Amino acid sequence: MDIDRGVARVSDYLARVTGLNDRYRAGAVHAYVPDALRDSERSLEELVEEHLPTSHAALSAASRSLFLSLPVAFDPSESVGPYLAAADRDATGQPYRFLDMGALIATQPFGENDPAVAAAILESLPFVTSRYAHSEYQTVLSLRLKAALNRIAPAGTPRHFVVNTGAEAVENAIKSVLLNRVMTSEDGDGGFIVSFEGAFHGRTLGSLAVTHRKKARLGFPTFDWPHILFPFEHLSAPKETVRREERSLKQLWDLLVSGRLPRADKSKDTYKREVDAIDEFLAAPDQDVTAFVQAQRAHLSPDVVRRSRRVAAVLVEPIQGEGGVRFASASFMRKLRLLTRIYDVPLVFDEVQTGWGMTGRLWAHELFGLPCPPDVVTWAKKAQNGVLFVSEELATFFQEEKKFNTTWEGDSVGMVRLLAVLDKLDLDCVQRTGERARRGLDAIARDYREIVKNVRGVGVMLAFDVVRADWSDALRDRAFRRGLILLPAGERAVRFYPRYDTEPSAIDEALAILRAAIDDLVGGRVATEPASAPKIRVGTLNIPLDTIELVDIAPAGFEAHKQEVLLVEQERYGAAVPYPPDVLRAGRRPLLQFPLETLEATAANPQAIGLAARDRVSGRLVGYVLGSALENHDEEGIGLDPRFGENNTFYLQAMAISPTVQNQIELQDLLLDALRGRAMAAGFEFLSALIEEQLRDSGPEWLRRAVILERIDNYLRSGIPFTYLQVQLTEPAGP
Repeated sequence: MDIDRGVARVSDYLARVTGLNDRYRAGAVHAYVPDALRDSERSLEELVEEHLPTSHAALSAASRSLFLSLPVAFDPSESVGPYLAAADRDATGQPYRFLDMGALIATQPFGENDPAVAAAILESLPFVTSRYAHSEYQTVLSLRLKAALNRIAPAGTPRHFVVNTGAEAVENAIKSVLLNRVMTSEDGDGGFIVSFEGAFHGRTLGSLAVTHRKKARLGFPTFDWPHILFPFEHLSAPKETVRREERSLKQLWDLLVSGRLPRADKSKDTYKREVDAIDEFLAAPDQDVTAFVQAQRAHLSPDVVRRSRRVAAVLVEPIQGEGGVRFASASFMRKLRLLTRIYDVPLVFDEVQTGWGMTGRLWAHELFGLPCPPDVVTWAKKAQNGVLFVSEELATFFQEEKKFNTTWEGDSVGMVRLLAVLDKLDLDCVQRTGERARRGLDAIARDYREIVKNVRGVGVMLAFDVVRADWSDALRDRAFRRGLILLPAGERAVRFYPRYDTEPSAIDEALAILRAAIDDLVGGRVATEPASAPKIRVGTLNIPLDTIELVDIAPAGFEAHKQEVLLVEQERYGAAVPYPPDVLRAGRRPLLQFPLETLEATAANPQAIGLAARDRVSGRLVGYVLGSALENHDEEGIGLDPRFGENNTFYLQAMAISPTVQNQIELQDLLLDALRGRAMAAGFEFLSALIEEQLRDSGPEWLRRAVILERIDNYLRSGIPFTYLQVQLTEPAGP
């Protein structure tokens, strides 16, 4: 009887799935959420409790569990395509649906309740009812998967090992290259792995050692391995891109020839000669890579070869996903491959997110036209498990019993899902889907040019930046209230990831909701003419500087003073300031005013420097300055800062003087001079800042020497001109 009921339920499910897909393909399924969610005066949590009570009850029942997620309980049985059904229903019994442009964190290549996947699951019920420990008990299914992986293995990495997650794939890649060095180096030292600034490779301890996003890594002790600059490409500034690439390659070369050991010869002439040879080789097509590599190796001294063996591998994402959807040029990647090959250092591509079609190529590193293939490729997400592809040379170490082992070697249900769609991949369809979405995002960027910037991407891996990091959450909140799910990346990036076969109508609907969400925040498009600057009210206090006490507020001390700091920020840049009517806001807060969370995050950085000016007479704070190392920030202009990646530049993120102070310039100069002294004492050589233009002209003499790198006439529609500037902190040398 139970089986009969189960069969009936399966039959009902298949009928519902078929009907849902027919409706979706006909353009009859849409985002549908309670209108009340748009009430921006109330918190989303409060509105979910009232208008999505089933979701609220489910989340509340699970509240003892440690998790952070979207505030909705989803119902996969009513989901279709990119439309995710909530557990909640309207008065007629219809499910509410959200339109997902996050592709379930890039894990889903195709739509929900794909008929091919549903049929495959039903046909594979024996593999679903019992989960086999494949490390000892291989099944027909697990062996089918292994055979199928032979067909899609990246060139140069024909051997593969199945694990459960992307982090496990990266962990095993780390183990394989370290063991390679242990087994083949004279000193038996596993050495270290070089990775890139901004990288995200997972949350296990080994993968954290090669992850260089401070929020993910902060507080966890792990290996002290170096990272180098990721030279993300700026199409609007090709010279700056080339300069970044040269710096990144030089940083890697220094590590290769030194092995991080003292007294290494890092001759610039030698470096230039080697890079020139690589450039010359790449400029001439159809040359013998093996012969070139052997010829270059012949120039390496035995000492350099010994030192370079301490570099176990170079690990890089072809596109940094979690780091902000950042791209490096094909030219850089080709040079990187040749340089690592010459020094016999394995090159590992982390394609956990980018692999299997997302970029319009089977593997994202195929976009680069590498002169020779990588040595290791990791894949997960759309694999529904984790997969490690390795070269024949590195595969040798997997044959040693139990050195590489995981109980499950993948989940059977995930294997079924992947096998069901392997032959469905259509790279031309991926390109068409991505092109439609990209055109729509480009149009939004043109219409809201002061808000949406730097639309970028390839295939369906698309993203754009918002003007300030704190605006990302506000925009995604407004989009969610209208039924659109967007996910963040990096500090300012918002991802836009359609499924490979997303219907054009769904893409158009997502773009329309995104436009509406922007309008919710800014109340219209960008004015064609800059508005006049707001008038700051005349101060009422002339505070003698000898009554000012400077208080350190970062990295320690911010907690005790944060409310006073926020009050100064609100007085100077808050809602009471008479801005033009169309000033950009996040809710009621003008975007020029930093939210407390942003200031707290900066103050918590170990390299932060913060000072506040306290009036001893009144006892209140009347001004403050705050910032940290340039590489910790992602504000407007930082992407083109010529010092980015040198780790010698202090970024002045926030500065405010209370408008109640009459002698603001004197107080401003006092704070800036004190900040300069603190920054120099901390080892910083330069200061960069995006500040009001008048501050450069009215500031201390040393600030007036600053070079203006970018000027923004009407920043955030405030009517105030801002400049991105940079200045050397020490006095310039004489003639």
